[in-house]
Amino acid sequence: MRLRRPLRIAAAVLALPAIALALLLHEYARPERVAALLTEQTESRLGLTLAFRPPARYALWPRLRLQLDDARFGLPGETTPLLSLQRLDVSLPWSSLRDSRLLIEELRLQQPQLELSALLRWLERGDDANATPPDLRVHLVVTDASLQQDGKAVASQIGFDGDIDAQQLQRWWRELVEAAPQANALPPLPGSARIGRIELDGVRLEGIRIESGPAQ
Repeated sequence: MRLRRPLRIAAAVLALPAIALALLLHEYARPERVAALLTEQTESRLGLTLAFRPPARYALWPRLRLQLDDARFGLPGETTPLLSLQRLDVSLPWSSLRDSRLLIEELRLQQPQLELSALLRWLERGDDANATPPDLRVHLVVTDASLQQDGKAVASQIGFDGDIDAQQLQRWWRELVEAAPQANALPPLPGSARIGRIELDGVRLEGIRIESGPAQ
């Protein structure tokens, strides 16, 4: 009985940081504001539109994350999305709560569907010598992804955990199109990838694992 009062005091003290954090999020960093910054940067840095099903929300464990449901990335003026996914988790530094800048530490994509035809059109935009290469370097985690070609599934049950550099990716595509001597067959995506099933020209492959290191 004598321990109840000290335990209650300890519980209240431990709860204070959580209460202060909740007030901070409510007062200074509404997720809609950060989602708007993400939408603006998606357009300015990648040349893509971003839409999602509101409301945007925060998750606090194990790190600060902005969560968007039914997110869709697309090329301006096109109705078919380049990338659609069940949920997008954007890991942010805590400084994002007070700054107008948006620094992305990690992206987590749940059940994304990537349209290859739209992806090729986006990559081809980098062939313009006057185009500004997108500036995006981030850790990427993908679960249960699928690839589609003109609406037809060509690969499924894809997972990836590694790093992505959009500038290196566009440079790789340009070298591949130009058949440059230094062009690599695989894109510069250091990390581990798993493909449950892939079908190309009537050939089916299953259970593929790929491990790649940083580009030299």
